[in-house]
Amino acid sequence: MRCVQDRETPLVRGAMLICAVALGLCFVSSAPAGEIQPSEWTIEQARRCWTPMTRAVQHVGVPGYQFQTGVTWDGSLVFGPLEFYDFKVIRDEMAPLGGHLLHVSFGFGDTMRLVDRQGKLDPRIRRWIEQGRLPIPHVETRDGDLVWHETAFAHLVDRPMSPWPEPKPGDVLVTHAVFRVRNAGKAKRTGRLWMHFGDATKVNFGYKCRQFPEIAPPIAMQFDPPYGRLNEGVRFVLPKPAKGELNVHAKVKDVEGAVGPAQNVIEWSVPLAAGEEAELRLLIPYGVVPEDTAEKIAALDSREKFDEIRCWWDDLSRDAPGQIRTPDPFVNDYLAALTGQIAQQVAWREHTTQVWMYKTSPNLYEKYWPMSAAKSLPVFDLRGLTWLNRRLLRSIIDMRTDEVGGLNREGMGGGKVLEGEGYAKAPGFLGIYRGWTANPLLLSHGLNLCALVAHYRITRDDAWLRSGDPSPLDAMLEGFNWIALQRRRTMREVDGRRVAHWGLLPAASAHDWLAGNTIFNDAYCVVAQTDVARLLREIDHPRAEEMAREANAYRQCLHDRYVEARDRARPLPLDDGTTIPFVPRVIQELDWAKPDWTYTSFSAIRAGAWGAFDPRDELVDQALAFVEAGMSRGEGFYFSRAAKSDNADRNLADVADPAAPRHYMWRHYVEYETMWPVGAPLFLARDDLPRFFEWFAHNFAFAIHQDFRVGAESIDGVPACAPGDTERWLAARNMFVREDGGHDGSAQSLWLLQAIPREWLKPGNRASAKRILTYFGGEVDIALRVADDGRSVTVDAALGPMAVRPKEIRMRLRSGDGSPLVSATLDGAPVPVQPGDTIILPPNTQGTIKVVGRFE
Repeated sequence: MRCVQDRETPLVRGAMLICAVALGLCFVSSAPAGEIQPSEWTIEQARRCWTPMTRAVQHVGVPGYQFQTGVTWDGSLVFGPLEFYDFKVIRDEMAPLGGHLLHVSFGFGDTMRLVDRQGKLDPRIRRWIEQGRLPIPHVETRDGDLVWHETAFAHLVDRPMSPWPEPKPGDVLVTHAVFRVRNAGKAKRTGRLWMHFGDATKVNFGYKCRQFPEIAPPIAMQFDPPYGRLNEGVRFVLPKPAKGELNVHAKVKDVEGAVGPAQNVIEWSVPLAAGEEAELRLLIPYGVVPEDTAEKIAALDSREKFDEIRCWWDDLSRDAPGQIRTPDPFVNDYLAALTGQIAQQVAWREHTTQVWMYKTSPNLYEKYWPMSAAKSLPVFDLRGLTWLNRRLLRSIIDMRTDEVGGLNREGMGGGKVLEGEGYAKAPGFLGIYRGWTANPLLLSHGLNLCALVAHYRITRDDAWLRSGDPSPLDAMLEGFNWIALQRRRTMREVDGRRVAHWGLLPAASAHDWLAGNTIFNDAYCVVAQTDVARLLREIDHPRAEEMAREANAYRQCLHDRYVEARDRARPLPLDDGTTIPFVPRVIQELDWAKPDWTYTSFSAIRAGAWGAFDPRDELVDQALAFVEAGMSRGEGFYFSRAAKSDNADRNLADVADPAAPRHYMWRHYVEYETMWPVGAPLFLARDDLPRFFEWFAHNFAFAIHQDFRVGAESIDGVPACAPGDTERWLAARNMFVREDGGHDGSAQSLWLLQAIPREWLKPGNRASAKRILTYFGGEVDIALRVADDGRSVTVDAALGPMAVRPKEIRMRLRSGDGSPLVSATLDGAPVPVQPGDTIILPPNTQGTIKVVGRFE
């Protein structure tokens, strides 16, 4: 095993301070007249426009083990799940853990002080993850001259990390919280660490993250050194430190930074000379364990295990495909961190369905939204996690059913039956995971189909495609047929006229409170059928053309129905007295004031982003014009409490003010629910670089917790919520290498270096994307270097071998200062310069090339 010993990469505190510039320096993308916009946004410029998110949570776990420990912004430890106990499967999976729910809070000082429990960016705390990219969080807290450093990591008891420990019944996850304290002053000091073991009633990871001001009731543990005993077992292990004493306090009356006394608190008191250090270890299994397991935990060497675990995560990250390097260290770290972040979120549900799932988010959304996982699964392959993805894909196939549950009901499938045709009982539905499903969705069916197709197109593994009963290919055909069958139920007339949703899928649930005939559901099912048809064409399947015709007929129905809905809908009034069309998100929802801030909004924008419509279609243009124009004063959904919010929602105070001239659904193309970003795929598909770079800069500047390198569902909301981080990684990958076109199931083209920011193209800079797996099969390596004078750029690339020939290969050569491309050579021979600083390359399936571009 190779392990690169990088030095620790601390959080750059200055970046956080830049983010904290007062709101009002920047406004929404559809800015008021006279606002100055940069010619091309950079991340640094974007950071100045936002008050940053402050409630970061990093999880630690092992791929496959179904639960992860949450490490909060102040270093507290959280052992959930925290909600959704009404789901029997969750109760059944939790039962073997005993009384495991736990919220460990850490205080410092001569009297117990909880520093920044509320998440206010207290300057005494800083956070980072190991090397800036490994899922091992560090939290440093200053108590005067004393510097406290907490490191958290997890592994399975009695199982080494290498080779990867495939989960088995009875696995026990243990989390190490290692505290090191150093006296940085010149005088002797006594360090005091206070540990409170509370239940999980005073912490919340969603819809917004928060720790409540009140101290949680203590768990009924008895500290019998080194064990914290609970329910005739052991809940934690606190080995005797080499220096200092451990004391138990039945009650600590005055706790700074929290409300109420803290009960059953353990204090570590350690005298330190100037410059002296000391260490304390807290080891917590995920659940109550018997004494023999506790003894094994007590015998662990935390430093030895830390080195083992760090090396395993380091190798996993460094050896993976999809290595992207830019001149921006933060971008590099975030993209590299993705591998570990998503891998440890994969769960094998041991006690109930024995199903594999990429969890929607740890500790909160433990029930399942299959579409959020499916949207991410291609990135598992692109980042070298095929060994996990195969298990996830097999569970998609195993969970197929002829039942639809509450698909045609309101209220996440639990409310009243929707008006309409309902669904026929037919095999092949992929939107339900038995007792785990939070909300049965057509979206989940469509995206699970897309995930199956993507895996084959990336890996070109024919043995996988055709093996099993049913095989993945069988499941794809069955899922395609299920869509075709169900949408024929709406091909009917009433009083001699076609119904408004003719040829679409019957009314269905769409999100928590939205249901009906939604473009969100139908668009992804159109894309799914198109993807299946393209795969069948690529393998010369006898049904390929038949199924391509079916997919394109569905696409045309979707387009026609929303043209008709647009023509019936209330136009949006503008300030000058004119109006523009409103393209609804639901066939029956014709008032532009109805759409809200959830990911199901944006109507035809999403259809264009993913190819259900041509990205330059008139409906896409009109939907984009609508959200950029904003809704009229006093109408539409407003974040009425944004201005008084105690979290980063305050960024929306101006655009959400009912007295503001217009109300906008996004800010600099950052959506409120940041985990389903639509801007990147849309603007790249439209080759709209100004909008794309604005999206890229602001999403990377704000929608990611800069310290723990992880995104959230909504602003300061559910941490590590799929598919947000994989979507942002994919956006960066597509800047270098992107498949384009083929919206009707026909051949696609290959874009190289489509959207490299000018900020990365300064004189002497380099950037590269290595081992970029493609949907054509095969890989692309591409590296660029800018001349020292900035007047030329050299690109070296290696392609293939690809299983499918791209329709076209196009490369863009941008300058750092905006100068246009005036000439280019390919392997020393001149090639014509095309519009948009591009050149056309031979559509070869393999080979190496050298391109030199020169600027005016």
